[in-house]
Amino acid sequence: MQPSKVSYTPKLTTLVLGSLAALVVVSIILFPDKAFQSSLEGLTIWWKLVFPALLPFLIMVELLIGFGVIQGTGVLLDPLMRVIFRLPGVSGWALASGLIVGFPSGAKITATLSEKKLISRDETERLTALSHLCSPLFLIMVVGIGFLHSAKLGLVLAIVHYASSITTGFLMRLSKVSQQPSDDLLNSDRKSSSGSIWKLALSTMRQAYLHDGRAFGKLLGDAVLSSVQTLMLIGGYMMIFSVLINVVTITHLTEAIKPLISFLLRFVNVHTDTSPQWITGLMEIHLGAYSWSQVQGVSLLPQMALISAFLGWGGLSAHAQVASFHQKTEARYRFFFQSRILHAILAFVGTILLWKPVQFLLINTELDTEPSFLWLDQTSNTNTLFASQLNGGSIWALWGITLFQFLLLIIAMLILSAFVSTFRKRAQ
Repeated sequence: MQPSKVSYTPKLTTLVLGSLAALVVVSIILFPDKAFQSSLEGLTIWWKLVFPALLPFLIMVELLIGFGVIQGTGVLLDPLMRVIFRLPGVSGWALASGLIVGFPSGAKITATLSEKKLISRDETERLTALSHLCSPLFLIMVVGIGFLHSAKLGLVLAIVHYASSITTGFLMRLSKVSQQPSDDLLNSDRKSSSGSIWKLALSTMRQAYLHDGRAFGKLLGDAVLSSVQTLMLIGGYMMIFSVLINVVTITHLTEAIKPLISFLLRFVNVHTDTSPQWITGLMEIHLGAYSWSQVQGVSLLPQMALISAFLGWGGLSAHAQVASFHQKTEARYRFFFQSRILHAILAFVGTILLWKPVQFLLINTELDTEPSFLWLDQTSNTNTLFASQLNGGSIWALWGITLFQFLLLIIAMLILSAFVSTFRKRAQ
């Protein structure tokens, strides 16, 4: 029975990707101007937002894995991650990267850990779903200030997004427990009773570095090459789905789903045609968030709830990126797909439930200044997201702040893990 599943998945993936490629080619032939314009949208988002945010971090993580730092730190994080999410300590790096840097860095690091046999298949699936998060930079500065013109609205989206993500993680923790722990976890259990956890961490780090065996020059070159290839893959998917969104809009395929969307939104008292926003949000999260932020005829609460839901969903473009990262692992896409649906539902409901408690954040809300790297030409007649030239500045300048936040989060997780370890020893 198992061989049939293994042989079926590549065929289905090949069929889906081949159909998408054929549709992109046909759309370029039929609508060359629109295809070129939409591909530039995806390329601009990738170059101005995704590339500078992920490149230094991906290189750093590859180097840390090669030097054994992540494996050694994973021993220290093991008590915290095991108690909360039933995951090994090395998974803390993927979770922290997803929280600070944003998707798809968590999925990429998870895939790397799985390929090195540091986590099992079940742990890979749960960690991929748990670490697939939007970064605070994207939620507060891009969506909040850049799209909704309010940092406080972006903060509300961030609170709901992370709260619903943690809830999703706990539900996954209860519904699916790994029955085949990773070798790293088993070895940690065997050695923890014989020596100090700090000695175990240093020993694990040295063993991982000796096992890797690459010199610094080779390790750095491989890290840069792997990171650039990953970012090229991400950019390609973003351009493809940007073209597909415009093709769906031009051909008026949104009319087919208009009755279903009208029926669903009737329960939240929304009677405006939002089928284009649904298509955009389902396919690409950056363009989808902007499209929902500009929708007319929808009150603020339903608008925020729908934005939260699509942020939890993540977009099919990100889904394709995650699936491509895990081609060499045994992780199944079905579990990730189900977790995205659960996260979207929890985010939608959570926004409605938490709207009153966080209402104080919206008191005396003023229009915040847009960051320079997201400046839009208000005089332009085009409806594209990043059609105008960026008015100076760059997200590269925020990399230092992002790295500082990441290090603070890792330190906080290490401190909490130490408390958990001490508490468990006293309890025993």
